[in-house]
Amino acid sequence: MKDSKLVKYIAELGQRDRERLRQLVQSPFFNQHKPTIDLLELILKSVAKGDAPLNREKVYQKIFPKSTFDEQKLHNVMSNLKKLFHRFLAIDYIEKQPLLEDLYTLEATFERNQFELMTNRAKLLEKHLADQKFEDYFFHYAHYRMDNNLGYYGGNYVDRTKTETFQSMLNHLDRSFLIEKLRNCCHLTANSMQVNTHYDFGLLTPLLEHIQTHYINTPKQDQDWSIRLYWTILQTMQDEGNAAHYQELKRMLNESFEHFSPEAQKDLYGFASNYCIRRSMMGDEEYKRELFDLYKRGLETNILLSNGIITEYNYKNIATLGGNLREFDWTERFLQEYKSMLPPTKRENVYNYNLAYLFYNKKQYKLVLSNLLHVQFTDVMYYLNSNFLMLRTYYALKDTEALLSLIETFRIFVMRNKKMSPTQRKEYTNFLRFAKKLVELKHHGGTYTRSALEEKLKALRAKIEATDSVINRSWLLEEMGG
Repeated sequence: MKDSKLVKYIAELGQRDRERLRQLVQSPFFNQHKPTIDLLELILKSVAKGDAPLNREKVYQKIFPKSTFDEQKLHNVMSNLKKLFHRFLAIDYIEKQPLLEDLYTLEATFERNQFELMTNRAKLLEKHLADQKFEDYFFHYAHYRMDNNLGYYGGNYVDRTKTETFQSMLNHLDRSFLIEKLRNCCHLTANSMQVNTHYDFGLLTPLLEHIQTHYINTPKQDQDWSIRLYWTILQTMQDEGNAAHYQELKRMLNESFEHFSPEAQKDLYGFASNYCIRRSMMGDEEYKRELFDLYKRGLETNILLSNGIITEYNYKNIATLGGNLREFDWTERFLQEYKSMLPPTKRENVYNYNLAYLFYNKKQYKLVLSNLLHVQFTDVMYYLNSNFLMLRTYYALKDTEALLSLIETFRIFVMRNKKMSPTQRKEYTNFLRFAKKLVELKHHGGTYTRSALEEKLKALRAKIEATDSVINRSWLLEEMGG
């Protein structure tokens, strides 16, 4: 049973959930098959002790002590336990979504013609909906399903001339659909921009016109916050040059953040950040400051943390931007304060690399080299990033011998490394070739007349600009001007 996915899934449960699974399997309401109960007990004991994988024949003997081994019979017990495991997952999910249980109860009473109980449960559901803090997709969808049941009950058994419930049903159906349609279009549009994919968005164009008329160009008290959010996000990608859309997202962050669900808050923050990243990459330098302010806001609101953990990528991006903007004191405090929130297995590496990068920005080059000594090359990117930082440090120190030696070692690594894609290898090979030429010109510039050196640098610049695949091109060009 070492390859059993069921055993693997059960082992992945926490202790509390394993106990709840046991209670479900032992409940006569869900299961009255003793071999299934016995099988779960054997699995739970093995998982708790961290024993070697269970042996199928031995498991069968314990479940069916008076029977010879029958593969199909054991498979049937495993299959039954798997179905109960799936049911446990479904029930656990429903219990974590109070509105779902209320909705299923309401719909079950309607299906059974238990109308008195149905109206009683509808009142409770209405109360729960009124208590909901965020009017997001599921809020409107739950309202739609409730109104659907109450509307058709009223139309069939009470008074078919009353239209209020049906109208409410239609309104909530529209809003739930529009929010979910826009949300998915936002994410898939972003995906298309990043990895060159294409999607047919169907009704999106006429829907956007409808939304602008009925949900955007209306008094603010009549607007739907979620619809407005995703409509605006989509505009930042479809009409990227119009900064007014980003400014609207910024207003939502600063003035209306509490109106959005946690999921919508992450989308608001994430898409606003991505907009700043795109604009700064296009050369709009002011958006680097915008992005830095967004990172600060993300830390203040804990949006950048997941269960108290900050990813190494967010940590690196924040530290890099802070250093580039010369926010040295703030960045150093950030590195220290959030170090303990990094994933434990990567903590020291991430911290030491980013501290070294900060020292580079502060032109404390000896501290750069001493911190890089503590960075372990656990993957290709750490090797590439650390060596690029070391290369720039040697260049700043004008240590030509160490620099040329590093460039050659770096080049050999790139040529031999099989984990790098052909595109990456080409980008780095071109960079190292140009870096070597730059070093030879700038650090041996005394062998040329001033005009001859300028001509050679001008020619090198033209080659760099004309070459498609060059990583860190901006650094090369920047150093050529100095």
